[in-house]
Amino acid sequence: MKKKMAAVWLVCFALLLLLPGAVWAAAKEHFVTEATENTVPAAPPALTRETYRDFPALFENYYNGSVPFRSQLITFHSLVEVKLFREKSVNDKVVIGDENWLFYSAESDIDDYKGTNLFTQERLAQIADNLTVSQEYLKQRGCEFVLFIPPNKESVYGDKLLPSYYKKGEQSRAEQLTEYLRENTDIRVVYPLEEMRAYRDRYSLYWHYDTHWNAAGGYIGGSALLAELGITMPPAEKMTFTPDDYSGYDLARMMNLQSYYEKKMPKDMNYIVTGYNGNNLQAVLVDDATALIYHSDAPDERKLFLVRDSFAGGMAGVLASNFRDTYMPHWNGFFNPSQIEEQDPDIFVLEVVERRLDYLDTFRLEG
Repeated sequence: MKKKMAAVWLVCFALLLLLPGAVWAAAKEHFVTEATENTVPAAPPALTRETYRDFPALFENYYNGSVPFRSQLITFHSLVEVKLFREKSVNDKVVIGDENWLFYSAESDIDDYKGTNLFTQERLAQIADNLTVSQEYLKQRGCEFVLFIPPNKESVYGDKLLPSYYKKGEQSRAEQLTEYLRENTDIRVVYPLEEMRAYRDRYSLYWHYDTHWNAAGGYIGGSALLAELGITMPPAEKMTFTPDDYSGYDLARMMNLQSYYEKKMPKDMNYIVTGYNGNNLQAVLVDDATALIYHSDAPDERKLFLVRDSFAGGMAGVLASNFRDTYMPHWNGFFNPSQIEEQDPDIFVLEVVERRLDYLDTFRLEG
């Protein structure tokens, strides 16, 4: 009798192991199968003479990314955390805050907010030297140089984080760097934190479910940059901000919950900003991975060259409408200093979002 029961339990255990795979093989076309957390699924590895040493690790990586019901299990796990615990999501990249706000934690955002990752004096001096050399390189070509730092979402809406993420320092490293450059160099630096905070309660300046600022944030940040370049934009109060519920949803997607946030949660807040002179702005090329290129009938004939990350997209229209020609290459993998000679700009703006200031450790233009 005991042997029969043991055999039954063994069969049941085997079925538990095999059933999910069998169901998946029969019905996987009815389920979401692609990676949906802003990741690229691994390809099945080939076992060859050259790869046999690494094959176990490669296969494990492939299997973990394609295990049956992976997407559904991640969604379930994330839903439990969102609804019951309000903790970090399953992929450890997202912090869940108050009032349905999501925040990014995979880079330095949280440390930037807390003020726990300040630069050493040596690093500040090195960054200042890199920027000063770059400024001189551009000056010799008759080109202005400005450093522009869009604030992190946490720097503007840190009160939406849970109390456990309290600020420890009085100064963030973006504030530290801005102060250092202004006191020790003649580098023109724009960090529009106060401008963003002045409007943060009137408008939602960042998407709740995405890392980026929306069109309202882009207008206010872009206006601060234009002011440094000698162009005064109408204040936000004189613009028309028409609510629009579009969102990038990159944070929700990292948790595999984009559909949940789109259908079950309050609509995200974006705006269509109108009321300023677009000067017949024409998009020549709009490719976030490579370059944003524009032409307009603006009276200002200076050519704007802006090395950027993804934050520039939210302010591209307001910037480009004020210059005859605008060229905005992405710094990650596309920008090349040779483009400066090719484009021959009058203004060079280096735009680096607050959480990626480490990029300034290596950015240096010189002959």
